[in-house]
Amino acid sequence: MNNSQEDGFFQKYKELIVTTIICLFLTGIYDSINNQTAEIKKWYELMIGINEKVKVQADNLSKLEKSLETHVQRTDSRFDDHNQRIRSIEFELIPRRINRLKSPTSKDTTDAQNTNSDN
Repeated sequence: MNNSQEDGFFQKYKELIVTTIICLFLTGIYDSINNQTAEIKKWYELMIGINEKVKVQADNLSKLEKSLETHVQRTDSRFDDHNQRIRSIEFELIPRRINRLKSPTSKDTTDAQNTNSDN
């Protein structure tokens, strides 16, 4: 009687047992896919984060490059202005010094006049 009761139990709940096993199997597959999807999402977000950081760094680099170019242009302009001022001061000072250092005589006393002598 035990055997017939067990057979009757399995016959009665056979569909339920098979359905439960299939559901557990599908649940495992679903969890595995869900975990893989979560991992893929993490990697995707990480890559997007890296791409955004690279874009920000590239933007910052281009801004820095433009700022540096602007600074170099301004510095060159200031240098040219200062150089022109120095040149104008030199042109004012040098002729005055030359006039002060010249002797009051009108005759040229250098050796250059003797180089064209008639021998």
